[in-house]
Amino acid sequence: MPKTKKLNDADIDELDAFLDRVDGGDIPNVEALDGFIAALACCPDLIMPSEYLPVIQGGKTEEGDLVFDNMAEAQRFMELVNQHWNHVNAQLNKGEVYLPLVLEDEEGNYHCNDWADGFLIGVNMRRKIWDELMYDEEHGGAIVPIMALAHEHHPDPELRPYTEPVDDELREKLIVGAAAGVTIMHRYFKDQRIEYTPPSRTFVRSGPKTGRNDPCPCGSGKKYKQCCGRGPTLH
Repeated sequence: MPKTKKLNDADIDELDAFLDRVDGGDIPNVEALDGFIAALACCPDLIMPSEYLPVIQGGKTEEGDLVFDNMAEAQRFMELVNQHWNHVNAQLNKGEVYLPLVLEDEEGNYHCNDWADGFLIGVNMRRKIWDELMYDEEHGGAIVPIMALAHEHHPDPELRPYTEPVDDELREKLIVGAAAGVTIMHRYFKDQRIEYTPPSRTFVRSGPKTGRNDPCPCGSGKKYKQCCGRGPTLH
């Protein structure tokens, strides 16, 4: 049975350390990862790990990507990501109160900007689906606090939601509004999930199974067990 318990402090620090090894990535820390996963959990179209993991592990250049020193590291990273994925989905599917995982700065303050950035990165993976909600007069307001936090420090001052710095009272309202908005948006998309769920099929292998000692079908020249059969890419 998948783990649905939330990450403890040690887990968060460990996962943060992995993400910190990515140079210039879109998901710089666990706070951004939580926002990213929350958006994917709301979306009615199932986004597979093969699509979202490159976003989490990808750096500004290929040299900045997250790589692992050994298989144990790769497995531990996937375990932590999957555990948090299951926890966020469990909260939303059970109708529990969703609480964003927001990190403290060195002065003990919460900002939630990275969380909001991560959420919008998740939104952009299926932007056409999300546009329907954004232009819905009744439900579109649910994403407004998230967009306000994401654009608070936008490089273009004209695109910032506020001309004055956000004070503690307003920030708290925005964070509470963002959390409530996730629940509203998940509920909004819930009825569409059947539309995006593919029918179950029985797959028939079209060719012989690749043996562990056979040449890898990717063409690398290595044995399958030493290449694609190993799982996550290791460097």
